[in-house]
Amino acid sequence: MKNQSVTDSWQTSCHSKRQAASHAMLHKLSQFIMQQLPRVPRLSDAASALNMSCRTLQRELRCTDSSFRQLLADCRHTLAQQYLQDASLSLQQIAFQLGFEEQSSFQKAFKSWQGCSPGIFRQRRQMMAVSRCHPLSGFSRPVLQVNYGTN
Repeated sequence: MKNQSVTDSWQTSCHSKRQAASHAMLHKLSQFIMQQLPRVPRLSDAASALNMSCRTLQRELRCTDSSFRQLLADCRHTLAQQYLQDASLSLQQIAFQLGFEEQSSFQKAFKSWQGCSPGIFRQRRQMMAVSRCHPLSGFSRPVLQVNYGTN
């Protein structure tokens, strides 16, 4: 019985160390992808940068329930949200920075990620920023009403 608890503890420790290593690998891979954009990196480029074979990288990603393609999409999505907050960047410039060959491809991808077009997303963000600066914008000022009545 005592040996079983020691074994369970060791397995739990190994599992948590493995998860931490996988998380670190995902973080490094995400950073690599973001640094490479607008040139879209290949799996082999990423594997070389992480000093592992393509097959090992694929296995590692599968263990985290992810794939290189999914991680690339996640990185693009994150960067797109950041870029859309900069009103000086056109949608075409953002599409290029994210490695899309066509603006329409970016718009289609963004709509699948976010559920709305990049233009609508940008408008909503700008409206939210304005409402944070002016919390009562869109509302009429409260009127103080005094009722003199009898009880």
